[in-house]
Amino acid sequence: MPTRNLPSMMTLVVFAVLAASPALAQRTEPPTTPPPPETTTDMAPKMMSFRDMDVNADGKVSKDEAAVDARLTSQFAKADRDGDGQLSETEYAASQGGASQY
Repeated sequence: MPTRNLPSMMTLVVFAVLAASPALAQRTEPPTTPPPPETTTDMAPKMMSFRDMDVNADGKVSKDEAAVDARLTSQFAKADRDGDGQLSETEYAASQGGASQY
């Protein structure tokens, strides 16, 4: 190896060491991950309240408003005891097992 290239080689080695220093100084612990969002084992759909179902706040749940709940939609005619095409809070509560959660 010629000696006139020695300063260039030494400069290259110094720059390589300086460039590698930050990488070597990093922490070696695995990154921490945030805990998963709280989950429950209860996979049953949550009952919507009468107020949630009554989107237009007219005091009745129409068939269109009930469309967000497949079970209620399928039993809408049975739940609509007076046959007016809308569910009162009492009819809604009865269709939900007695609790309207108003």
